[in-house]
Amino acid sequence: MIVCLILLMINKGNSQPATHHDTVVNVNIDANSKQPPISKLIYGQFIELLFNYFEGGLWSEMLGDRKFFYPVNSNENLQPANSRKYLGRWKPLGPDEFVKMDSVHVYAGAHSVKILSEQGAKHGIKQSGINLQSGHAYVGYVILKSKPGVTVNVCLMADGIKQGSIGIGNAGNNAGYHKYPFKFIATTTTSNAVFEITGKGSAVFYIGAVSLMPADNISGFRADILNNLKEMHLGIIRWGGNASSGYNWRDGVGERDKRAPRYDYAWGAMESNDVGTDEYMTLCKLLNVEPYIGVNAGFGDAFSAAQWVQYVNGPVSTPMGKLRARNGHPKPYHVKWWGIGNEMYGEWQLGHMSIKYYTIKHKIFAGEMKKADPSIMIVASGASPFEMGSTSVYTSHPEIAKVPYSYDSEQDWSGNLLAKNADDMNFIAEHLYPISDSAYNEKTQKFEYVKDSLPQRIRRLPNRIKGAAEAYGEYVKRMPFVKEKNIFIALDEWRMKDGWGLEDALATAEGFNEIARHTDMIKMSAYTSTSAPLGLLYTATSSAIQPNGLTIKLYADHFGTIPISVSGDAEQPVIAGTTGADRPSVTSGSNTYPLDIMAALTSDHKKITIAVVNPTTRAQKLNIRYKNINVPSEGEKWTIAGHDLKAINNPGVTPDIKIVKSVVKNADQSLNADALSVTIFELEAE
Repeated sequence: MIVCLILLMINKGNSQPATHHDTVVNVNIDANSKQPPISKLIYGQFIELLFNYFEGGLWSEMLGDRKFFYPVNSNENLQPANSRKYLGRWKPLGPDEFVKMDSVHVYAGAHSVKILSEQGAKHGIKQSGINLQSGHAYVGYVILKSKPGVTVNVCLMADGIKQGSIGIGNAGNNAGYHKYPFKFIATTTTSNAVFEITGKGSAVFYIGAVSLMPADNISGFRADILNNLKEMHLGIIRWGGNASSGYNWRDGVGERDKRAPRYDYAWGAMESNDVGTDEYMTLCKLLNVEPYIGVNAGFGDAFSAAQWVQYVNGPVSTPMGKLRARNGHPKPYHVKWWGIGNEMYGEWQLGHMSIKYYTIKHKIFAGEMKKADPSIMIVASGASPFEMGSTSVYTSHPEIAKVPYSYDSEQDWSGNLLAKNADDMNFIAEHLYPISDSAYNEKTQKFEYVKDSLPQRIRRLPNRIKGAAEAYGEYVKRMPFVKEKNIFIALDEWRMKDGWGLEDALATAEGFNEIARHTDMIKMSAYTSTSAPLGLLYTATSSAIQPNGLTIKLYADHFGTIPISVSGDAEQPVIAGTTGADRPSVTSGSNTYPLDIMAALTSDHKKITIAVVNPTTRAQKLNIRYKNINVPSEGEKWTIAGHDLKAINNPGVTPDIKIVKSVVKNADQSLNADALSVTIFELEAE
């Protein structure tokens, strides 16, 4: 056998690991005390549909509003308002009166752009703020229609210098819209290039759609971000979120340029619909991950959800399978994971209703979706009393009941779903976003600031995971059929809400440890990253894996699959909070304080992984007593380390934080956990 030890290490204010041992931590590991296997799907990610993650990031499109959702004029106020601050805005090039929004000669959406040209003058539209890198190639096209007598010019300018241009005479020749491709190679690096479409002549021309992407894009996705994601070896990507409650999947299929842009009422933003079902499936294939699609159970209907299932999984003999084939994808995708709704318990969710009526809605959705494909697995939009209590601050009538909420009450959303819809689900979702410096005060019925130590701050994340597991255990006691029907938890959104840097990596690692302790309940998880997609930080031209992403990669690559028993003689202390809201009745973690330790065998039983989080500023010595396993004195280790708790990797520069492989000795005698750091020890056993 091989022993593999994960130590999450973060150095604050000192790049060198500490060597003074504050304490000796006694650890017992029993290789014969096993839990159900850890699924690779535990190392999943959540991508909001579609806000934040595709446009302006993972998707390569460089032009905003490329199908002209908003009128092209000099007015600085957008109606409706757009919350995407990075969205490029089209402006007239020349007087406003020469640019019109035409609803007759429409290419996509509600209107297209009509340019009134004239002899001897240049009129058109432009978009600035485009990032270019010297020597890099950019490809795209413009879709035009014109009457005879107009010459159209497409130009990319940077610092007053043309990066490339094409001239189009008699575009379309009044016979409809035509696509005109182009390729430019930048001669300078800038963040404020200008893309222009202008015309000269004695007639009008129309612009239907425009596109500009880096030439090295991969099926429309940014190569640098895609490659970083591949490094993380993810298991599943959930595609859903708040916007799914207002999303019509039909808007996101078919010819991409013809898909009408729509307004996303969940996030107050324009959605171009460039990334839809088939693009998402392409992404999953490129990353070799399991797809997981969330249907619209807010403003949507069961018929539409069933049609979506049929579009994705149906044979070409079905109406929607035939549509998929016409769109260039004859083979069914065979997606197994389907979620009904997203956080439908929350007043913030489009289409929210009381649990009394939502149980009926879920049943109707599940029935119709199963008719389309009986083999799918359905995830219900759940919320235990822990989640309902944690989000009670967002409700309009908190006086109805006090936190912590009671099981079997109206506030027990998951309990009601399980009681009435157990035959209509395979998993029930739980979401959790604890804040590191906030604890729920039962007396004031509010989250209040607490000044805690680092171990207490990061304990809040695994505590919420433990809370979800405690709730599940309570459901099994009250409703034994939950276990009999093999209904499990899908932890399909989770992270420290305010997490960032290496401190976030500590919390994430303790989260994975806690998930591994409950593999009898938690079979899938999708980690959320609110400020960047999938554990990355990116600019318009480069990206970098962040500490939380490195932690996911570390666990996915090196942590085992069969959890085994870890014990000690130092219990984790109880931290501030309210039991049943943000704190479980029994504190999470192993009784190896101040460390958090979890162990797992590999599937072939030849390796054992021990994940150790050390959230202290001193090195800790591990006195490990192995049972039913022998370990050698030498092996290898992988280490994550940084200078401080907020250390990150900046895009475009050599990363400060890496996973470094090295040799370890004397492992059969003792192991050392450096101050605030992470390491994976791998030891061969005889």
